[in-house]
Amino acid sequence: MQTTVKLQEMFTYSAVPLIVTAVFVVLITFYLIYLIKIKWKIGLKVLPERTARNKNAIKERYLHELDKIEYKYEKGEITLRKAYQMMSLKVREFVFEAFNINAQNYTLSEIQKLNIPILYELIERYYKPEFSNEYAGDFKTDINKTRGAINKWK
Repeated sequence: MQTTVKLQEMFTYSAVPLIVTAVFVVLITFYLIYLIKIKWKIGLKVLPERTARNKNAIKERYLHELDKIEYKYEKGEITLRKAYQMMSLKVREFVFEAFNINAQNYTLSEIQKLNIPILYELIERYYKPEFSNEYAGDFKTDINKTRGAINKWK
């Protein structure tokens, strides 16, 4: 039996959208890898080696900062809680500047993992007065311990 109807050719999809999507995925992947590498490099920024003279200057600067905190607390310009918060911040900044250990944003458990007992002990002493409104810490003792710790670090 003969028919006059011709069959259509097989339907095919265009390859252009598939190629464009593949190129787009590859470009996004390379861009994400690039961003991760940049972030990694920023995170591992190496500070210049600290000399004994530089460390002594850093120590003196932070001891002066502690003197300012003590003065403000004794004059009633800041609360006990604020004084402990400022002390904690200054100790963390000192550790970063002197030893290139970025402890500014670490929690107490993260500081414990650093295996720096003197830093852990100080921050642990600050935690209750720093985060509690009712706790009355022994500020004079704690600020003197902080000074001693800064002087002891090499």
